[in-house]
Amino acid sequence: MSNQTPLEPAPEGFAAGTMILTLRGLTPIETVTAGDEVFTHERRWQPVTETMSAIADTVRVHCATLATGLVTTADHPFHARTAPVLLDGGPAGELSAAGWTRVRDLTDRHRLASPLHFGDPLAIPDLPAPLADADPVDVFRTAGAMIRLKGSAAAALRPELVDWLAEHFGQYGAGRRFPAWALTMPETLRIAFLVGLVHGAPHRERNQVRMHSKAFMVGLRLLVCSLGFAGGLSDSSKPGWPGWQLHWQNEGGRRPDFDGYRWHGALRAERGPKAEVFALRVADGGSYLADGITA
Repeated sequence: MSNQTPLEPAPEGFAAGTMILTLRGLTPIETVTAGDEVFTHERRWQPVTETMSAIADTVRVHCATLATGLVTTADHPFHARTAPVLLDGGPAGELSAAGWTRVRDLTDRHRLASPLHFGDPLAIPDLPAPLADADPVDVFRTAGAMIRLKGSAAAALRPELVDWLAEHFGQYGAGRRFPAWALTMPETLRIAFLVGLVHGAPHRERNQVRMHSKAFMVGLRLLVCSLGFAGGLSDSSKPGWPGWQLHWQNEGGRRPDFDGYRWHGALRAERGPKAEVFALRVADGGSYLADGITA
């Protein structure tokens, strides 16, 4: 079922913990409030006009590069295309026109959209005064390395960056955040940040990052895709030890990119239990990104 405008979400929504891209960064849906601006399928920021919650039957939608799937409701619409045959990375010309498809109508021929570009550049916060004249590429490479190293080893690299990183990227473990402006930085700075975060990344065919913060990892996945790399996100949690793993390849792999989006193959949808779900109304009938997927 497809049309040109998003279907009404209420009372359809997503489970708590689903990460929404707002101007504040990747934010759990249950903490999004009216007035927050979210990134829509039209690649612009629009304000949330209302938030809702309800107890509803849930469905877990699995897609090719999000192994854990999204927990949503059967009538929630996704921005999607279809292919005559599911060919991961197949010719983009085989895809249908983009439209809106309810979860209950998804098949393994559908591709779900994740943006590769995030609109006009957002302002990068001022760096600490001692770094005002430093090369931004070096600064963001160091910032990535400090997030990777943590603790005293990180602070030893650039003591003047410690407080700045804590303010904008949070601190340690599940407290890490991912700001929206990092997705609109010039490509040179996005690459520098990634190179610092993954030691030796330019010289490795395969790369991976493990962290406890879902917000950070969903944001990092969007950044990796924006650079044209192929990869996927999975939940690597163990009992009492939550965690997420992102892996990608510098070369090769499947990149079903078309019209400014990466189109991820829908694999299957599984019925889940009743649970509280949260829904957002967005100005002008807008959509939003849920765990990096346009819905």
